[in-house]
Amino acid sequence: MKIFSKFICIFAFAAVALVHADVVENKMASSAGKSIFPREHRSSYFSVNWGLSYLSSERISSDFGFSSSIGSTRLDGRYERLEQYGQHDEQESFSAWGFPTLDIRFGRAFGNMVAVHFSFGGGLFSGEGKRHKQDYAVHRSVVDNVIESEEKELNGIMDETIDSYGIYGSLGFGFTVYPIRNPASLLNGLFVGLAGGIQGSLARDDVYATDYCTVGGVFTRYELGKDWWVSDTWSVGVGLSFSKVVYTFVDEGENSKHHVVSLFFRLTRG
Repeated sequence: MKIFSKFICIFAFAAVALVHADVVENKMASSAGKSIFPREHRSSYFSVNWGLSYLSSERISSDFGFSSSIGSTRLDGRYERLEQYGQHDEQESFSAWGFPTLDIRFGRAFGNMVAVHFSFGGGLFSGEGKRHKQDYAVHRSVVDNVIESEEKELNGIMDETIDSYGIYGSLGFGFTVYPIRNPASLLNGLFVGLAGGIQGSLARDDVYATDYCTVGGVFTRYELGKDWWVSDTWSVGVGLSFSKVVYTFVDEGENSKHHVVSLFFRLTRG
């Protein structure tokens, strides 16, 4: 939570600084009577992306229940401990489509080549969830603190597929690079992007009205697309992005993964 609070403070400070810079630029543009940098990626930068997204998440957990043990010294002088305990394995997954999903960015563009921006986005998703649960009774022989034998007895198994809806959100910082600066080139407006930050999602089933498959963590996002200028300062574009959680916030005994693929349209200033 301390890291998240610091990130919010930095985000707010940067927003104030960028708004101030934009006010100064607008005053200069007004005095000049026209755009200072027509059809170039310089000064303030603002972009709204919206489109169709596919989300996939998974959470796997394992925990142990009641245990008992009996120890004795064998005839060969070695100490043997017989253990018995319960093990519960659970796997939850959620896959869904969302439309429209939004991603809003603001920052600064430099040298008609790169834009540095903060971003926040999210969306609602509708799809399918799955639960898979297995319960075991485990019998183990431990001799001198070394496992000699282990047997698992399956006590129960459950599989279910349920209609679900989910919510997704992200907060991050990234770069958008425009490598083709020649305005006469057909590839002018081509962009590639890289971003990182915090994102998360949770699903809620329509049957039991309970939350499940909650996944959150640090993400990286890659994107590729193209913009077309429609005025001196505004452009429209299309793109494709892929984001993946590379570090998840999970408890001990859990593992999770999460990714989002988006096809988006966008409106950009600067």
